[in-house]
Amino acid sequence: MRTKDETKVQLILTTALKMVARVGLAGLKMSDLAKEAGVATGTVYIYFEDKNQLIRELYLYLMHVSTNDLTRHITDSDPLKIKIKKIAHNYLDDNINNPEYGAFLEQYFRSPYFHEDDATKAEEEIALQPIYQLVVEGQRQSLIKEADPELLVTLVCGMLNEMAKVAIYTQKPITPADWELTFSVLWDGIRS
Repeated sequence: MRTKDETKVQLILTTALKMVARVGLAGLKMSDLAKEAGVATGTVYIYFEDKNQLIRELYLYLMHVSTNDLTRHITDSDPLKIKIKKIAHNYLDDNINNPEYGAFLEQYFRSPYFHEDDATKAEEEIALQPIYQLVVEGQRQSLIKEADPELLVTLVCGMLNEMAKVAIYTQKPITPADWELTFSVLWDGIRS
C-alpha cells in the first residue's frame, strides 16, 4: 500500500478551498480540482474516495488550521480576558485575510454535505478544545456568563464574521479604535 504524500493532500485541500470560494460546493468537480492542483484526476481519488469525503476532510482540515491560527501569540501568563481578546482578534484577522474560509464554512453548513457523525464531532471537539477550555475557565473564575460555551463562542464568532465581511466588501481596514470598541462590545456580551 502506498503511503500518503501529505504535501499532495494539502495541495488538493487548499486548491479545493480556493475553488469552493470561486465556484461553490455544487460547482466543485473532481476533474477541475485535479487540473487546477496540477495533478492527475486519479491522484485526487487516491487520497479522497469521492467528493463527499473530500468536502468532509476539507472541513476538518480547516477546523484544525484555523484553530491553530487562533491560539498564536497567546502565552500561559496572559490573563484570561487578554487570551480571549487575542483569540478574537486572530479569528477576525484570519477571516479578513482568508475570505475563502468563511465562504466554505457558510456553504458547508447549509449544504447536504454537512452531517455530524461521531467521527466528525470527535475531530471538532479536539480542534475547538482550547477555545472551550478558556470559556469554561472564565466561568470558573466568574468572569464569563454561565451559559453553554458553544452558545457564547457562536455569539462572538457571529459578530466577528459579520465584521470581517464588511471589512472585505468595503475594503476598509479595521482601525485599532474599531477593534477596541468591537472587543468591548463582545466582552460585555459574554462577561458575568
